[in-house]
Amino acid sequence: MSTIKIIKVNATKSTNDKVKMLIKSKKINAGQIICAKYQYKGKGQSSKRWYSSYDKNLLCSLYYEFHDLDPRSSYLVNYAVSLAVLKTVKKFITNKTYIKWPNDILSENKKISGILIENTITLKKINNCVIGVGLNVNQTVFNKLPCATSLKKLLGKEINVDQVLNELINNYSFYFRKINDDEYLTCKYLENLYGLNKCKFQLENRILNGKIISVLNNGKIRVNLDTLGINDYSSSEIKIIT
Repeated sequence: MSTIKIIKVNATKSTNDKVKMLIKSKKINAGQIICAKYQYKGKGQSSKRWYSSYDKNLLCSLYYEFHDLDPRSSYLVNYAVSLAVLKTVKKFITNKTYIKWPNDILSENKKISGILIENTITLKKINNCVIGVGLNVNQTVFNKLPCATSLKKLLGKEINVDQVLNELINNYSFYFRKINDDEYLTCKYLENLYGLNKCKFQLENRILNGKIISVLNNGKIRVNLDTLGINDYSSSEIKIIT
């Protein structure tokens, strides 16, 4: 994957939407990646906006095909991508860095990267994936986002965005080769998960203490809350507070 074609654009609504548009018009091939300097309607999880300053950060979406991957194994795509982004961040900084379920990346308890994976399923198989990543590289001011950070904020110097992209592509290649190794990916994902010892959760309007026990194959999280005991929750039901 280190020699894949990188398609650079100046600005787009979102890199994921750009890839999906190119798929429909058959102007992109699997394994190619869109990289933009700016997104004017960048997307995060649960239809949230992803805000990024012009030409400061890595904004990219990969079009990829996992041949014959069962939709029930889609969690492995999330694990592989999350681990690839985590490894990319760790290449540049030595700060404590974690995966925040389901697939944000934290450094020093602040968000440095977000991931949005959109799968197309046909004939009971994952036909293709659009894998979007926003990684804060050189932005240092995050208006109304006090829990955000960047490589530059942590290092005190600018980083070449293309260097970060190349590192990410290499890490995609490493983890995608292990896409059928359930045990390895699950172990590594859980090993790097934020909140295994203790963290705070928001459940409806309540803030509760607890810890993560595991992440289930259906995407839900199993947590032990101090006052409610052990239960499983989806990302729409419970949130981890950093």
